[in-house]
Amino acid sequence: MSTDLDVAQTATIASAVLTVALVAVLGFVALGFYRARRSAAGATQYQALAERAADAEIKTAEAVRATATELKALRSDLGTARDELTEVKQRLGELERLLSQIG
Repeated sequence: MSTDLDVAQTATIASAVLTVALVAVLGFVALGFYRARRSAAGATQYQALAERAADAEIKTAEAVRATATELKALRSDLGTARDELTEVKQRLGELERLLSQIG
């Protein structure tokens, strides 16, 4: 009887240990799957963020080019206006000289 009891106790302990080991293995596998899914979701979000950043960079570059073009046009207009003002100053100087000769 003593050996039967020892075998029964050993079998109970062994089955409990196996059950705990099985639960632990299943827990680690589930944790691995969970972390893999989170990692994949994070990678997808990172990829989407990288695409949006690239699009924003392209739009910014286009805006900078447009601004540079507008500034070049304004610089050209300013040069033209400066030339016209110089011409007006010269004409006014000539007009003042003529008026001083008349007066």
